[in-house]
Amino acid sequence: MNRKIDLRSAVALRDAIDAVEEAYEFMLAYAAQGRKREAQDEGASKIRDYLNRFASALGAMEEAAPDALSGAAAEPFRDRFLADMAVMRSVIAVLLEQPSISSDMVDNTNGLIAVRSFLTDLFFIDQAMLPPR
Repeated sequence: MNRKIDLRSAVALRDAIDAVEEAYEFMLAYAAQGRKREAQDEGASKIRDYLNRFASALGAMEEAAPDALSGAAAEPFRDRFLADMAVMRSVIAVLLEQPSISSDMVDNTNGLIAVRSFLTDLFFIDQAMLPPR
């Protein structure tokens, strides 16, 4: 790899990727629960907590990505990633605006091509663009 990587930004980006992966894993589990409403017999679902963590991680990525994904070869990908991130921010905001978040809403969110594209971006960044773990 002959491009210079800002290590502080790379660490921040990787930490944000880990936070998104954790939130997405919760989203998958939540989607499988069959909740018609957020709160059922056992109380609050925690889905909003994880969606807010997802949103916070997006903010951290937005700050770190320009420095962590630098270089001429990475520029078109970085620009597309930032656009995908903006769509993802919108998806999370729409969910958080709902008075009650059902499992079906989250299941349909998980199936969006935009969500899958964003997650695939993250896997590529983690494996190909950041220093090895």
